[in-house]
Amino acid sequence: MPCTPGWLRRAIRLYVAALLLCTQRPALADDALSVILGAHTPALMNTLNIVAEAAGFYRDEHLVVSKILVDGALEAARMCSSGAGDICPIGIEPLLTNYGDGIRLKMFLSRASKFSYVIAVPEDSPIRNLADFRGKNIGVHVLTAAASGAFTTQSALSVAGLKPGDYTLVPIGYENQAADAIASGKVAGAAFPYYEFIPLMVSGRRLRIFYHPLFRDVPNAGYAASPAVMAAKGAALKRFARSIVKASLLIRYNAAAAARLMLTASGAPFTDEDLRRTTAELDAWQSNLPAADPANRHIGALSVAGMQRYIQLLADAGVTPHAIPATEVVTEEYVAAANDFDHAALRRYAATLH
Repeated sequence: MPCTPGWLRRAIRLYVAALLLCTQRPALADDALSVILGAHTPALMNTLNIVAEAAGFYRDEHLVVSKILVDGALEAARMCSSGAGDICPIGIEPLLTNYGDGIRLKMFLSRASKFSYVIAVPEDSPIRNLADFRGKNIGVHVLTAAASGAFTTQSALSVAGLKPGDYTLVPIGYENQAADAIASGKVAGAAFPYYEFIPLMVSGRRLRIFYHPLFRDVPNAGYAASPAVMAAKGAALKRFARSIVKASLLIRYNAAAAARLMLTASGAPFTDEDLRRTTAELDAWQSNLPAADPANRHIGALSVAGMQRYIQLLADAGVTPHAIPATEVVTEEYVAAANDFDHAALRRYAATLH
């Protein structure tokens, strides 16, 4: 019989041992990320996070995502800036108004395809344009230093030639309390993120919606993190962003399945009517969600140029003390990674869900 040289036998043994080590090596540990959420945030705002979790997109991206509830946007921004949390779903305005106080956060992914805040009035209102708000009360959730509603409303009305003294912003709370204030005529209109008006519209309330005259297609809300977290957990944040883009596409392709995932994730029993209503809400939201155009390969993109114009408008209107560089609060560097997956395969997957 032919004799195998000793050096070859030793090489084979080393090769087999190496293969065994590779096959026995444990899987890489998942990365942990925390998302800081306002406790008063309406459930719809968290749709993308909930669907990403419930559909297994976080798991597929080797992420364990926890949530931390806080009182409001300012506390969330402070915690993220200090390193007490990783990600803030937030409007850009608190990042601008608190920049001088040392809060440093940078938005890396949009959670909308349009400017989030709109002003709504009942469809039978005599208000036909923004200038008609002169002398009127306009409802916002709260009047605080970090409340986006006040700043977005002031900037939109400034384009129509109105100054802050030409109208009155009135705090009307959240959800049912806010809806009652609109229905009772306590305020002529209300300035909220678009998604907060969706339950009213789905329930039959007919509204006239005013978008920001200059920034309708410039997203001003998204997911932000501190420079320190971006440096330490950049790869995990990119996978988080990819999970959110996948969730947005799933909602776009199969709103009923996404609604079922959301309701199931809540842990509470739900009825066919609950499923119908939630599906209708997601359908009504499609044009404003990040995947409004599913053929887009830059879903979740933020516009540095558009944001710079918005920052300048806020400064010119006296809403903020000065205009900072947009690159201090917005980055577009994560968008390519967020869309780096097989979009067609996700569409096929969405079609299999019920």
